[in-house]
Amino acid sequence: MQYIYFTKTLKDLAPSALVEFCKETGVDGLDLAVRPGYPIEPANVLLELPKFAAIMKQNKLDIPLVSAPTSLVDAESKEAKSLFEACALAGVPMIKIGYFTYKGSFNDDLQSARKKLQGFAKLAQQTKVKVVYHTHSGANIGNNAVSLKELLTDFDPHHVGAFADTGHLAVNGGPIKMELEILRPWLSIIAIKDILWEQAKGDWAFKVIPAGSGIVRWNDVSKGIKDAKFQGTIVLHGEYEAASLPNRKDLAKKELAFLKKQFE
Repeated sequence: MQYIYFTKTLKDLAPSALVEFCKETGVDGLDLAVRPGYPIEPANVLLELPKFAAIMKQNKLDIPLVSAPTSLVDAESKEAKSLFEACALAGVPMIKIGYFTYKGSFNDDLQSARKKLQGFAKLAQQTKVKVVYHTHSGANIGNNAVSLKELLTDFDPHHVGAFADTGHLAVNGGPIKMELEILRPWLSIIAIKDILWEQAKGDWAFKVIPAGSGIVRWNDVSKGIKDAKFQGTIVLHGEYEAASLPNRKDLAKKELAFLKKQFE
């Protein structure tokens, strides 16, 4: 399997520093956030992404996934077309789009989402860059495996895939082994999160913590991955607090070691 790190928490790092981050932590590459305010963003992606991908390749590192802005839900937009074209030019095989939200009628919202996803499937077919949809908890279509299956049914898994998230599925899903089995036809990439519930101001919310420290059943994750015969890309989302960049690197190293022990 391939292990990569999501750059959401590395917004201030220049491309050269991202290369060093990979080398120092031992990950195989990056899930690159291409969002406004990041070194590579939708406005410059056609120029900068191929250049950075070449630098990564020179350092024997990979960019298997670009994470678009979470608002990217219109395949007809200039932003979407530029992102898919840039990924094709850079040799990035997958792109994560934004979220289709629940607005009050699941069936109506699902049909609207499927229509929008058809546009992304067409872009994926044209560019040979697979579109993946992430299981994000909350009021989102596809927030667990059953809901995501409803969204992805009849879409070609060569062009449209599932991006399963261990943390969000622990919040909104069933047993992780079942979740991965449901998504198996489309399962393209897996995000790693662990979580803890905590009470604040009379309400409950979850926070992300390093893998192995929370409620995610990692032995079941491992069994689910093996049963699904998944040998693809694992993304360390790293959306937990870190005191400094050196501390984040140390946490990433420890998380990577934990995951390799679990999965290999």
